[in-house]
Amino acid sequence: MAKILIIDDEEDIRIALKRVLSREGYQIDLAESVPDAIEKINSGISYSVVISDVVMSGMSGIDFIRYVSENNLNLPVILITGNPNLSSAESAIRYKAFEYISKPVDRSQLLSVVSRALETKFQKDSELEKMLLSEKMEKALRSQNLDLNRQNAAILNATSDAVITIDSKLTIVSANQASFSMFLYKSPIDLIGQPVDILFSENKMQKYMNQVGVVMSNKNSNNAYQLSDVTLLRSNNTTFLADIAICSYVLDGDTYFTGVIRDVTGKKQMVEQLIDSERRAFLSVVAASIGHEINNSLTAISGFVEMATKENSDVNIKDRALKVTLNQTEKLKALTSNLLQLGKSTKTNSEKVSILNLNDEIHSTLNVFKATAKLKYCHIKWDETEEDLKIKMNSDQFALLVSNILLNAADATNNIGTIEIKTYKKNDRVYLEITDDGEGMTQLTLDKIFEPYFSTKELGKGTGLGMFVVKQITESFDIDLKIISSPKAGATFQFVFPKVKE
Repeated sequence: MAKILIIDDEEDIRIALKRVLSREGYQIDLAESVPDAIEKINSGISYSVVISDVVMSGMSGIDFIRYVSENNLNLPVILITGNPNLSSAESAIRYKAFEYISKPVDRSQLLSVVSRALETKFQKDSELEKMLLSEKMEKALRSQNLDLNRQNAAILNATSDAVITIDSKLTIVSANQASFSMFLYKSPIDLIGQPVDILFSENKMQKYMNQVGVVMSNKNSNNAYQLSDVTLLRSNNTTFLADIAICSYVLDGDTYFTGVIRDVTGKKQMVEQLIDSERRAFLSVVAASIGHEINNSLTAISGFVEMATKENSDVNIKDRALKVTLNQTEKLKALTSNLLQLGKSTKTNSEKVSILNLNDEIHSTLNVFKATAKLKYCHIKWDETEEDLKIKMNSDQFALLVSNILLNAADATNNIGTIEIKTYKKNDRVYLEITDDGEGMTQLTLDKIFEPYFSTKELGKGTGLGMFVVKQITESFDIDLKIISSPKAGATFQFVFPKVKE
């Protein structure tokens, strides 16, 4: 019976996984750390599969699969993680983890993955024996060029990619060990000496033979060709996807073509699984953030309306309820505007565009804020210029742009700071600068500020959509945006509008 090693620094998880697998008859060893697991392997214990957590104190699960990869161990490693991310996923692919599973682990999924891992392990062990036999046959057939063949074999057999050479008559004249494994041929003579079209399925035959003809018709032997997602045929009539790099060369007057074939089927499947996992995690964060925003507003509205409808409520309570309801409604409206903006292309904006007066548009936006008391406790400092400042864009989009900046400025000053607005013209271009004396931003925040759903606010106090929408709007209307900020030094947002042709 297969022996499985479980690596996890949490005892409860180790015991739970052991219980599930032991019931299926597997022999289980436990390790509480990667060094402990490596020590067991180095001691001579033979394992068929390893199941490892990704995040552990000390060495991680990624360190373990790197160890397996660097030591060329035929040992399938199944990674499990409670926090899937692109960094660990890319490392899992790089070091050829067998599977990447998100916690909590489903029992049937775990058993299925372990079963496939064991099947792969036993198949590779069997194929390794066959390849060793092929090596002996190849050495016997090429005894006259033994030294050269040893050098070539060392190079070709060190790779997991198939390397196949054909001659000008489209006959396969050589193949490395990985070729027999990849195409499932039991003996070299089943592949070598055969026409190259045995590698193509019937429905793809004409297409790929035409491509082979194009490669062979080019007389420039220095050319290299790259083919992606090529469907190839195994000896058991199953197919797989591969990327192929082809080069040609002349030897003793004959032209040969060597292709390096890489099976990308597993990689594509794993990437799709990782993308799906990341998408689900991403949507969960988005839903939680937006849900908190909406629930907070609805709770405030519901509470004050309930107070206002009581028989003993006075005029002040009712007036307060109306103001809270109006403010929260405007907040939800802003959230909706940001969400709707996300679906619009940055370069094919269909909004109505016209020539606007910058000062008039700022007046209009500030009047809305004053009416809803959003900036009630902030000091707005605006030295309005008498110069006629023309910009070309959509009025609603401008209001959304400025509103997001003002709301962020208010939050940065805890709604009690100073927000300064400057408008001017320089070199025939109109400038708008909005400066706050708030807490400022670190370089890390500035690097991520335009990422959707990135927010430095607590959950439920921001969706992280505001600056992402600002970036979309500036790109839609070719507005240059520059941000100047540092911790405890406030922030300045400078918008430079394109020249307006009268």
